[in-house]
Amino acid sequence: PLRWGRPPARIRVVEGDARVLRCRDAMHPSEVNTPLKQVYYAIQLLVTGDLKEDDTVPAIDAECDRLEDVFSHIDAELIPVLRSMIGRGNYYSAMCHLRQIMPIEAELLALPAGRSQPVPQARVA
Repeated sequence: PLRWGRPPARIRVVEGDARVLRCRDAMHPSEVNTPLKQVYYAIQLLVTGDLKEDDTVPAIDAECDRLEDVFSHIDAELIPVLRSMIGRGNYYSAMCHLRQIMPIEAELLALPAGRSQPVPQARVA
């Protein structure tokens, strides 16, 4: 079979509590300019250990309340699924889920004023 480029890198984690964030999943702080991206970034900082779960998870949950108001008319399960992932500590899954919702948020933000509910500013991270 043909291979283009080098095979993906592999790492071996020796300790069970190692925190690893893949570069392709990392969001630069300058990209954090929407409510969903603010939640994503807060979860990213949980993954890297830069934020404490005890402080951050309740703040994310409060933001999920606000986001649920915005996204429930599009798909009632988008934010509850996110909350479930966060509640189980599946932060990487939550980040992947948020990546799928971000295009929807971008469409909502691009709508002319008055055509959609405004997306509130998040208050996490």
